[in-house]
Amino acid sequence: MKHSKYVAALCVAALLTGGTTASAGVRPGKKRITISFDGKPGKYTVMRSNGRYAEYHTIGTTTKTEFVDKKAKGTPYSYYYMVLDEKGDTVAKMSAEQELFGDNVHIYSPQDSPEAISRDIAAIHKEMFRAEMGTGRYALMFKPGDYTSAGLFNVGFYTHVAGLGKVPYDVKIDNIHTPPHLANDNGTCTFWRSLENLSVVGEASYEHDKMFNWAVSQAAPFRRIYSQRTVRNQWKNGWVSGGFTADCIFDAPVGSDGQQQWFTRNSLLRQGRGKFAEGAYNFVFTGVELGEQAAKETYVDSDWDKGGNVTFETYTPLVSEKPFLFMGDDGRYKVFRPAIRADSKGVSYTATSMGEGDVLDVLDSFLVAKPSTTAAEMNAALAKGKHLLLTPGIYLLDQPLTVSVPNTIVMGLGWATVVPPDGAEVAMKIDDTDGVRLASILFDAHHSTRTLLQVGDKGTTKRHSQNPIVLSDMFFRIGGFVPQKTHVDTALEINSNDVVGDHFWIWRADHGVRNSVGWNVNTANHGLVVNGNNITIYGLFNEHFQKYQTLWNGENGLVYFYQCETPYDADTQNVFMSENGTRDGYAAYKVSGHVQTHRAFGIGIYDVLIHDIRLENSVEVPYNNGIEIHHIVNTSFIPGAKKGFGYVINGKVESTYRHARQYVARLNHFSGRN
Repeated sequence: MKHSKYVAALCVAALLTGGTTASAGVRPGKKRITISFDGKPGKYTVMRSNGRYAEYHTIGTTTKTEFVDKKAKGTPYSYYYMVLDEKGDTVAKMSAEQELFGDNVHIYSPQDSPEAISRDIAAIHKEMFRAEMGTGRYALMFKPGDYTSAGLFNVGFYTHVAGLGKVPYDVKIDNIHTPPHLANDNGTCTFWRSLENLSVVGEASYEHDKMFNWAVSQAAPFRRIYSQRTVRNQWKNGWVSGGFTADCIFDAPVGSDGQQQWFTRNSLLRQGRGKFAEGAYNFVFTGVELGEQAAKETYVDSDWDKGGNVTFETYTPLVSEKPFLFMGDDGRYKVFRPAIRADSKGVSYTATSMGEGDVLDVLDSFLVAKPSTTAAEMNAALAKGKHLLLTPGIYLLDQPLTVSVPNTIVMGLGWATVVPPDGAEVAMKIDDTDGVRLASILFDAHHSTRTLLQVGDKGTTKRHSQNPIVLSDMFFRIGGFVPQKTHVDTALEINSNDVVGDHFWIWRADHGVRNSVGWNVNTANHGLVVNGNNITIYGLFNEHFQKYQTLWNGENGLVYFYQCETPYDADTQNVFMSENGTRDGYAAYKVSGHVQTHRAFGIGIYDVLIHDIRLENSVEVPYNNGIEIHHIVNTSFIPGAKKGFGYVINGKVESTYRHARQYVARLNHFSGRN
């Protein structure tokens, strides 16, 4: 298996059941790794190390373009090889990890030089710091160990940082920052980066350089983290626009002074916000434990009647944490699929236990795809019951992906980005089947398509309450990336019943490369349409769509946290009218008139209208006894005398058309119309 000059292939035998077998064969009872590389006849020196940036030692020479390492012990994932020619020039570097996951997954070992790790991550950050619409995609992954001597890591666009231990405590790093690329410390466009399954250890301090500054806005999930350092979700005094936290433990304070909103689920806050005073719009907590030192009074939600901003629900009704990659005790790569938890509180793991769930071996159970893998190859593997792991890169599909086998996992690493075929009905379709887990994928509409992700078929009556479909960290982008016209009817359509959604950002782009955005350029009707019953969504960010941004047609829907901005770019009122042209604008959150039961907690909807546009309501729901809406806030980001929401909900409470900020504490049990 050869690729190109100076790129080698690693053939692993005996040690990797289910892996590639060396062409020379394997002697019974012997453990060996055979490497092959491109080159001309000559003498080559082969060196080996125990990590990507560890010290290399000579293990032999060869006059052939392959070499058999007969002294390899344990797992082949422990080894990296370097081949030198007679002049001492490097001919090839290779490893089983690189062969398995590709060049854009950088896996670090405790044996690696801390200085080299620091240089590598700094170089990636330099590349990705301003690459908001760039093509780079990276996963930076740490084997269990202590990396604190490597110092601070900065994390840029499309960068996924993760520990490969079973629990966060297995990987220790010093600190992480997300400096904004915009001027004036503005983090409102600090998107598309992720952090999971590691510990940040060090001093709890309010000094900027010593704080763990995860100063992000949308599409920046913060999962399964243990932090000793004070966590600030803001860069100095700059603006920031929301975020998502789940399954984390914070020994020190965590918060900000300037975040617009934030959603926190199933975490432990030992000291709460500390000195931070989150004074903006919408902060929602579900299943969160507070330590004895936490200022509990700052988390009560009864102050919404006085214009407060906190929604605190003691338990999370139904959720499963996102699947993640880790190293097993046998040295092989695994994926952990956490179990479904009902009425849960706090994190899903302990210091010594991953928690309830299933372990799947990557080589035995997954197709590990790269951007060069065809859609046909991925569909064939999925049809045979294989799970799918998408390594970092942009996947330009020539046919839609279909998930039809129950309990299938489709998971991305390093901001794997799926682009639908031009003119296709859908980029990915999940059939109406039990237990599918979809996680960590960015769907990017370079072309026009009806729907980016479709879950089930309309009209289904099949239930999945015992084994629901779970969608975790799913992101959708229409426009911004490609300088051409693009249309999507609906970014995400959920038709199946009993689906759980855990963190979405659904974005009709309001900025991007030249000629990629505009009212008549990147057109899209709805961000989310829900037709299924018993759908639960945590952390729903959905922005700038041209009709109802969220349209809920199913019964018994449940939403915890909603963030939405109006489209910026409607230029006249007559292009933005609903109800057959009789009602000003479209509601940002619409529950259809036939729906009998629906609940939503913590809804932040903001107008960012450039032109004089009026929207009758920010939220519209039917007048039925089973409808409960708790805590809505409207704010105008570009105030004007003739723009904004007429009312917060259903013609009740005059909103941003007349006031800069308005809120509603609770509307439920409607008995009639005004």
